[in-house]
Amino acid sequence: MVWNWLLIAWRHLLRHRLYTAINVVGLAVGLSVCMIIGTLVRFETSFDGYHEKADRIVRVNRIEYMSGQAPWFGSVTGLPVGPALAERLPDLEQVVRTIPFLTSVERADGQVFTQAALRVDPNYPQVFDLVFLKGDPTLALARPGDAVLTESTARKYFGDGEAMGQVLRLKSGRTLTVTGIIADPPGNSSLRAGLLTPIATSVSDQADREFREREGQWNSSWLTTYLLLRPGVDVAALERQIDTLLPSLVPDYRSPDDAKGIYTFRLALQPLTDIRTNPVAGEAGTPMPVIQGMLLTGMLVLLVAGINFINLTTARSGLRLREIGIRRTLGAKRAGLAMQFLTESIVLASLAGALALPATELILPLLRLLKIDVPADPFADRALLTGLLLLPPLVGFVAGLYPALVLSRTGVATGAKGMPAAGGGLRTALVVSQFVIAIVLAIGALFILHQTRFAATQQLGFDRENVLIINRLPTDGGAGRFEALRDALSRLPGVKSVALSAWAPAGGSKASMGFRLPGQTATVHLRKEAIDFGYLETMGATLLAGRLFDRAHGPDIMRLPNEPHERAEANIVVTRAMLPKLGVRDPAAALGQQLRGGVVGEPARQQILTIVGVVEDFRFSSARVEAEAALFVIDQSQFGAMLLRLLPGDQKATLAAVGDVWRQLAPNTPLYRGFLDETIDRLYEAEARQGTVIATFAGLAVIIACMGLYGLAAFTAERRTKEIGIRKMLGASVADIVRLLVWQFSRPVLLATLIAWPLAWYGVSLWLEGFASRVSINPLIFIGVGLGALIIAWVTVAGHAARVAAEKPVRALRYE
Repeated sequence: MVWNWLLIAWRHLLRHRLYTAINVVGLAVGLSVCMIIGTLVRFETSFDGYHEKADRIVRVNRIEYMSGQAPWFGSVTGLPVGPALAERLPDLEQVVRTIPFLTSVERADGQVFTQAALRVDPNYPQVFDLVFLKGDPTLALARPGDAVLTESTARKYFGDGEAMGQVLRLKSGRTLTVTGIIADPPGNSSLRAGLLTPIATSVSDQADREFREREGQWNSSWLTTYLLLRPGVDVAALERQIDTLLPSLVPDYRSPDDAKGIYTFRLALQPLTDIRTNPVAGEAGTPMPVIQGMLLTGMLVLLVAGINFINLTTARSGLRLREIGIRRTLGAKRAGLAMQFLTESIVLASLAGALALPATELILPLLRLLKIDVPADPFADRALLTGLLLLPPLVGFVAGLYPALVLSRTGVATGAKGMPAAGGGLRTALVVSQFVIAIVLAIGALFILHQTRFAATQQLGFDRENVLIINRLPTDGGAGRFEALRDALSRLPGVKSVALSAWAPAGGSKASMGFRLPGQTATVHLRKEAIDFGYLETMGATLLAGRLFDRAHGPDIMRLPNEPHERAEANIVVTRAMLPKLGVRDPAAALGQQLRGGVVGEPARQQILTIVGVVEDFRFSSARVEAEAALFVIDQSQFGAMLLRLLPGDQKATLAAVGDVWRQLAPNTPLYRGFLDETIDRLYEAEARQGTVIATFAGLAVIIACMGLYGLAAFTAERRTKEIGIRKMLGASVADIVRLLVWQFSRPVLLATLIAWPLAWYGVSLWLEGFASRVSINPLIFIGVGLGALIIAWVTVAGHAARVAAEKPVRALRYE
């Protein structure tokens, strides 16, 4: 009996090849999309979960509080944090600190490589899972100068030879001895450095000096601290315990609840497995709302494909009433007919499931062309493959329920007459649902892409294009070293201008100062940007009032006092966001006003800063936060970055020349360079990926919906063949019949558009609320998407309708 059901199902599918192809391909694409998005979601949510103790590892984050500003969340802490907590908290099993750095390694053949590395506490292998291929995990990082390499890093420096015991020579003059080889970390690891060395290792004079200067500073945050908790420890309770300890650990500490506007901080604990999906301070990661958006997109695309499958399956089954009547006359039971319909539907869906695997292989290269990286192998995830195998039969079962339960009870007389089946209203509702989903996805994708582009390019306050950033400038040699580098680089043919600053915009670094504004007694904390002459011009700042810095004006340079009774004075340029704090609207009204204050976190030292210029707001961080009130000051004691405005065009020769100059003037310092626009784009990397994913799969949803629409148009034309013949005999033209059929399918698309607009408006509004600087909701986008859906529906239906309408009336009248 089962073999008979399968044989009849196979013959029926071969007889109706068009509908079989539409059903199989549509559902296969939907399953493939679901599988790819499932792979992306599982990869992002599985970060660092492979560590055996991952559920007990937390990172210590720092939350800073300043009057007039929202709390700032950072993932780095000071050097003394880890040891102090380890000494005072019995609930901690171990504490590990990590310091990421880049170094230049010279291979035996003289070739120099820039190597990403981590300085770590010696117990790092006891907290995090490292697969040691060679070496002893308990001793490999025991002594300063030890080095543990990943397998690929060892191969890079020593080829196929023995790496254990070999010496790595750094361009800084230091050497490291290889004491261990570990397997390369998996792709879902946030700790991916190719070289590990003890935190006490001397890697350069500059690093040693920074370590000594910051060793006892709680307010100098520059490393990451991880805690391994004892089993059963409550993280929230431990946070409260840390809050009570800080006053006894940090000099002059005040709780955020009792700070009264004075700068302070607190420490928060973040689970290791939560870091990737809840990134802070611009670190790499995919926020959970983005993951949920991608997951919802996959489910909606699969729903469109499922609706398409169900719609065509139920529509075609209605044409088999005469077959049902004959089989009932020959003694067929209702249960047997029901199983026949279910078998056909499940076989069809299973074919789609089998096709989904090669469809995934075809879609993956398309995604790479669209710069959507799928870092994990979809076929390596057993859970996803199992779901892919189980889902098609389930969809087939649901699709076959209607013909199995409704049509199988058709009586002999009704079946013999071949009366039309019901279900037209259901099919219309399903078509409307398909296009509602497709239109909502398309509108959402367009707004995400629009907002992401707007945030990354508009209202930045500066020109982001063609700016090369060199970070981590060498500190040995002082101001003379900086000037030599600046002068040499500015003479290169492809360099328009060069400027120095403490750091580059959008880099995640910041410094704040506490000030008393004119006529106010309360202290307000403002962002301070230490820059050099020419910085604002190089960045393309927009001057609103006053002037920019000029070497001809001596007071433009911040001069620190030589005697205790002296005071520091300087001219400053402020951003537009400073105007409300000063109580003025006109930028010109801010000129000449003076700010008095001192450096945050250090003993107050009298400073008098006079405003000589106002520029447009700089977007220092993501558009999700309000633009900060900031001041620029010429402070030549804090330079850490150099910005080069390059001439547009082919910049390869200029970059090569920059590298040559650097190797001549700073041979022992790695060149850390990158373009400003790439740095800014990384702030919105997750949103951009979400927008591209949704846009791509929204397009596939529209294609699937149109495939279903084409199938329904063919089905409708077939059902109305005799009607079309009669209309032509009575004088109807081909255009009249095409308009008739097109209008029939335009109505559900129009209805879907009207339903989708308010849903999309609500969803877009909710998403845009997360941005302080955002695009306006343009109704033209809604109208354009709706019109596009309607045109696509017309094109889909009109071609088939015209072919049917062009048939000779005599053939239509003979149709049964």
